[in-house]
Formats: sequence, C-alpha cells, structure tokens
Amino acid sequence: MERHIGLWSKESDDSPAVAELIIEGNHIEFYRRDHGEIFPCAFVGSDNDHIYKVFTNGTYAYGKHRTLENVASYKPIYVLCQNYKYEKGLKIEGITACSFIIPELMDWIGGRTVEWGATKNQELIAVELKLQEIILKKEKPRIEIYFEASSSLFDESVDNRTTSIIKNQPRIRISYEEPSNVSRVHNDIKGIMQFFGLMIGHVSDAIDIRLDIQGQSLKSWLYVNEDFSYNLKTMSVLDRTRTKLSKVHENIQFYFENWYNFYNDDKFELIRRMYFLANTKKDIYAEDLLILYVRILEGYHLRITDEENITSNIGKDIKEMIFTDLGRKLFTPIFEKVQWKFNSKHAKKVASWIASGFLERIGLAERIKQLDEQYFSIIAKNAENIIKLENKNNTLADEYDKQEIILKFYRSIVSTRNYYSHYKARKENVLNFTQICDTINVLKALIIMIMFSHMGMTKEQIRKIIMWDSELHFQTKCLRNEGETPDDK
Repeated sequence: MERHIGLWSKESDDSPAVAELIIEGNHIEFYRRDHGEIFPCAFVGSDNDHIYKVFTNGTYAYGKHRTLENVASYKPIYVLCQNYKYEKGLKIEGITACSFIIPELMDWIGGRTVEWGATKNQELIAVELKLQEIILKKEKPRIEIYFEASSSLFDESVDNRTTSIIKNQPRIRISYEEPSNVSRVHNDIKGIMQFFGLMIGHVSDAIDIRLDIQGQSLKSWLYVNEDFSYNLKTMSVLDRTRTKLSKVHENIQFYFENWYNFYNDDKFELIRRMYFLANTKKDIYAEDLLILYVRILEGYHLRITDEENITSNIGKDIKEMIFTDLGRKLFTPIFEKVQWKFNSKHAKKVASWIASGFLERIGLAERIKQLDEQYFSIIAKNAENIIKLENKNNTLADEYDKQEIILKFYRSIVSTRNYYSHYKARKENVLNFTQICDTINVLKALIIMIMFSHMGMTKEQIRKIIMWDSELHFQTKCLRNEGETPDDK
C-alpha cells in the first residue's frame, strides 16, 4: 500500500491544503482539509517525492485506511503520475499505448521466465529466458502479452555488492492505431481482466499501469479506482488455475478476439456486467446472488431468442389489424362494453396486452430448462442431490421418479427467486439455505459455460475445462466420463 501525505491544490486555484492519497492495488482513497467539493474536479500535489494529479467525482464516505483528521473525503476516479507538466482539465487523452500487470498471469502461463545457469568456471549466474510474445488481438487495438526484463543494476535501493535481483515479468500491452482517451483504456483493461478472470478462475488487480502519450517521450503512470477483481472470495483452497496457457495456446487469440467482440456487444452488456459485479470483493447475500443469477439467465435467454423485439413487432401488427374493416367490426362492440372510444390509444393498449401473451407463453422454469439442455443439463444432473437436502436424512420419497425430481428442481429455483425477489407471503417450494448455496454454484457453472461459448469454445472444450474446476468441483464432476483424469482436459 502506498500512502502519500503532502500539499494538494485544486487545479482551478492555487490554495494548497494538506491531503492524503492512499493507493492499494485498484483501491484509491483521497482526503483533503477543505470544505468538500461536490462537483468533479482535479487536485495536483506531492509528498516531495512524486507529483500526482487526482481526478475526483464529488465527496465520498470515509475509507478504512485514512489517518488524517478533519478532512473531506473525495471519490477518486483516476490518479495520474508523470514526469512532465500536467495538462489542465479532467481529460486524459492522446494515449497511444498502455501496459499493465496482472499478478495471477504468471500462474496461468506456467513454467519459468528466469533460470539458474553457470559459467565455464562454474560460477553460478541467473539468466532471463527469451520468451515469445503472446498475441491476443492483432489490431484495433493490438493486445499482447510480452515479457519485461529488469534487474537490480537499475535499482538504487538494492546493494549490488551483496544482492542481485533479476526479473522477467509478463505484461499486457494495448496498442492503439489512433490516439485514444482514458475511458477507452479503462474499458479495455476491464475487458482483459474479465477474460483472464474466466480463464484463470480468479484475478486481483491491474497494477503498474503505464501510458504512452502522443508526442511525449516520458512515461505516465495511471491508477484506476475500480475493483477489477474476480472470484477472490470463493477462490479454492487449492488455488488451481481453471485453464493453462499450454492447453489453450493454439486457440488463445481466437478465444480472446471472440471475447472482445462479446464484451463490446451492447446486447449482452448488462448481463455480463451484472455477473462480474456480483463476483467482486463486495459482500452479497446468498439469496440476492441466486436472484441475480436467475435474472442473468432469463435476460440471456430473452436476448438470444430476440422475443422482446418479436413481441414489439407483433404488437404493431395487431394494432394495424384492429383498424382494418374487419377489426373495427370485431373490436368496436368490445370497446363499447368497457366504455372505450375506438381510437389509436385504446387500440395500442389492446395490442400490447395480446402481444405480451406471446412473451409470457414460455415460463421462467422453461427458459432455464432450455438453456440447461444446451450445456450438458448441469442443473438437471444436480437436481437429485440438491432436492435431497430438503430433509435432514437426505432422502427422497419413493413416489418421485427422476424426471419429476428434475422438474421439481427447475420449479423450486423459480419459486425461490419469486419468493425473495417479490417478497411473497407464502413460502412454498422454496429452497433452504444449504440448497441455495449449492444451486448458486450450479447456476454459476452454467453462466461460465455460456461465456466460454461466446469465446468460440466448442461444447467439448467447455466440458473438459469446467468439469475439473476447483471452485465448482462438487457441482461439475457430474460432467466427467468414466476414466477421465485432469490431464485429459
């Protein structure tokens, strides 16, 4: 964690005041002894080491790392550190390239980037391995993983008489054809973090973010105040990566380019964003998480079937039909019974009611079932084990057959969602807490498989990845074939 205490001035005036800037990964706090500015503004200041520009968006609640008293708390959006004069204003533009580190990336890459060696005189030496760049996206923008070598020869804090350090760190670089702004850089970093969150199984921070600015030879460092983490709260004790570079190397560019298109597709933006927000560091109740996952699946099904657009078109067609000679003859008596005039307003309402019946012809349980059947019926395969948890002795009544158990589970998921979402008075067919926790993992596995499919993975590739997932192990082991081992994936 970095803590910088010094004098910061609001960019629009020259009235320095004591302030505290705290940076911990992608978590930033900023406090200043003033009245508190409610509008977006920037502060420039220093702790006599580096000069920082802090971009804020109004006041905010106090964080846990504050040490100064009698200060206003601000909500930082970005912090910029550079070795040259700052441009005034709230924009960061002219960015031609950006690079950053994901700490978990080395686990996914596997192997080593440095090695021990020996000279002809048998003197021990450390060497950096020459590793080829990994292309994730060829252009617009170009995104790649490269390896940056460094040693203590350039680190004044290391006594090279007694200590030698060599490092070969994987970094992700984004290169833009045309100068871009910080919003696009921020969005691209988020998309890359989500991709590797799914591929690795968890990520923490995007750190050491460096910017190349057009026409500027000196470097800029960017700090982003957003929780980019994924799955840290539910990370397995084994901490095993979900995939490995060695297993997906041939297809990694194909997977990422498909993901980049999916990530930037407005059609799926909301459901994707809600899934990753639910898997950050923030606390969330199990009941709320179940509701959210069911909503994501429902929303996804509506999008891939395009039923909302179809319903809208049907409504227009019905309205046109009402105003035909035959329609007028049929509907006028009906309108008169409810003392309605035969006009466009009332015809539109009737058309909307009829069209909504088309949208509701498929119940939520059926939508979940249809998605489930596309992805190995993972919900159905977990139904018996989860339904058994209704009773203390973990048994089922003899009258249930396998198909009835599966249908009961689909209905229970919907009933549980309705009970907690709509605050229903009667608690009928609602899953208990233990069942909810297991069901969350089943639904999560289904959502991950759906996202893998949008990367362009085949169903068999998805199965071989998810069935050995360390987090979802108990819910996905049903997908294994007899005799399969982890090395087969």
